[in-house]
Parts: sequence; C-alpha cells; structure tokens
Amino acid sequence: MKSNSDPRISVIMADGSYRPHFAIIDSLAKQTFPSNEFELLWVEYYDKVKQELVEKVNQQPNFRIITLEEKGTYHSSYCFNAGIVEARGELLVIPDADVLVEKEFLKTIWEEHRENEKLVMYIFRSDEPKRESPLCLSYDHLRDSCVLHNTNNYGGCLTVRKKWLIKINGYEQHEVFRTGGDHANGLDVYTRFKNLGLHVMWHPDLKLYHPWHPHKQGIKYGYSIQHVFVNHRANSLDTLAFSGIDTRLNREIPAGLNGKLEKAKKDFLQFK
Repeated sequence: MKSNSDPRISVIMADGSYRPHFAIIDSLAKQTFPSNEFELLWVEYYDKVKQELVEKVNQQPNFRIITLEEKGTYHSSYCFNAGIVEARGELLVIPDADVLVEKEFLKTIWEEHRENEKLVMYIFRSDEPKRESPLCLSYDHLRDSCVLHNTNNYGGCLTVRKKWLIKINGYEQHEVFRTGGDHANGLDVYTRFKNLGLHVMWHPDLKLYHPWHPHKQGIKYGYSIQHVFVNHRANSLDTLAFSGIDTRLNREIPAGLNGKLEKAKKDFLQFK
C-alpha cells in the first residue's frame, strides 16, 4: 500500500560500470519539482560503483544506489526491473543515465501524466556530435551542439505509471537482449504498451542532452536478433515478458519464435 510519505516520482537509472559521468544526478538535483516528491535510484548491474557516485548519495537524501552483484555480460533489463520493484513512486521515469535535463523536466512530466492515467510518454534525446576536445557538460554548450538524430530512440527516456510496467511484467530478461552494448529492450517494452492499448506520446518540447562518448562496437548482431523477437511480439499482440519481474508469469518461448531466432542468427553469420 502506498504511504503518504512516498514520493510521486521514481527516476530509475541503469549502469554496467561504464557510465562516463554522473551529471544526470546533479541535473536532477536542480529540479523545480519538490525534492521530497521524487527519488533517484541508480541500479548497478555489477557489485561496485565509483566513489564519486557514493559521495552524491551523501549529498542527496532522496538518492539510493542498488547493486545487483551480477556477473558476465551486462543485461540492462535486470537493472530496470530491480529499479521498478524498489521504486516507491507511482510514476516512473527511466532515462538514459548519461544525459542532462532542464530544471522543469520532472514538473512537466508529472503534469502531463496527471492529465492521462494511460499515458506512456517518451522524451527525445539530442546527441552531441563526435568531438576530440575534453568532455564538456555545460548546458550552454550542449544546447548549442546537440542534435536530434533518432526520433525512435525508445531507450532515451520512458515515463509511465509503475502499475503499467507491473502489468506487462517489466522489461524482457531473455538472453537475446544481453548484448553489453545498445539494446532493443526499450522497443520491446514500447511494443507491449501499444499492444496493451496505452496512449503513447513523444513530448514536443522536453529534451535530453546527451554528451558524446565512445560507443561499444559489434552491436548489429544483437539488434538483428532482437528485432525478430520484437516483431513476433508485435504480430502476436503479446503484452507479457517471457522472463520478467514476477517469475510466476514467466513462460517458455514459443517454438515458432525459437525457430525464427535461430534462423536469424545463421543468416547474420552467413551474410555479415
């Protein structure tokens, strides 16, 4: 049961010990939304976080770090699901953990969701072009330099009521989404929200500023296989994760989908 002391919003950020900076924490600390009405959850897939992040916890009473102590290749879905379970807010905001936002960010998100209980809202991420100069986290610099390249970046920032993520059993933890690089699990969640009949919106004014950093290579294989998975989801109008938050709801992958995944793997290896 929700307590009167619980925050309205929980911001969930995932990490696999690779984030180049933690400017998002400082960015969220400057929000016009009341500080006692939101919480920040940083979910680390492995067992340790940098001292810089620990120090930020000591500076902000509404900030918690959760370490999953997992091994092997990073799988962000486990981080997102752990954050969903731990979140005390009724509204969840799940941004890319290396962006900056404006001070009205949470206030605007809350106002949009207050008007529509079934709203699933995404925020566009503008990216800084590749640079040779040192990292610059100045708002003036990022406002001038960041450009919107991908209008379908479902991993940029998702905002949705917690109850709807519970309804679809959270993010998909199937091994096909364990890539260590970029993932299509955001697209998978979007597809299941659409199948559920929720109201999807991309906010026309809010922005995420994403400073440039080197990206991991070799992710095309993961994407090609994951899209087969998501396409099956779309065509079957499925809403539940096969492997998600509530293990009682977990299911075996249909034989037909397994066959398509195996074929996609062979095709990629043959034609790459």
